[in-house]
Amino acid sequence: MRFCALNSPDAVCRLLALSMIVDGHLAPSEMKALHHSAILDRLGVDADRFDDAVVALCDDLLAGARRHGREDIEIDNATLDRLLDDVADPLLRMHVLKAMLDIVHADRQIDSREHLLLQRAQRKWSTPAPAGALMEE
Repeated sequence: MRFCALNSPDAVCRLLALSMIVDGHLAPSEMKALHHSAILDRLGVDADRFDDAVVALCDDLLAGARRHGREDIEIDNATLDRLLDDVADPLLRMHVLKAMLDIVHADRQIDSREHLLLQRAQRKWSTPAPAGALMEE
């Protein structure tokens, strides 16, 4: 899994992309929810940059699965925590979690993997962010 700068648009894109694909498929309603949230606009992220983040995330997840001799992708808690740790700013976390909720609820079906992702984010992010973890300009 590649690293992203703390609180960077790329770190946010990875989490939003994960929200879309964690259940094993990408629903058109989830893309609509993402665009409706306007989070990418606020971060200055265009469609190409988001698409690049989706591809990079999928490549990383597939590479990890192959390293472990699996055909299916399973995201362990350590990997998930690492992705969540890339967003430390409390306000940014709030915006990201809201967008993740919107994405997951967009197809009106909450898969157990989506539920676990949201639950993990809520638990992890409910503790105070480390001192000095401010949103990058």
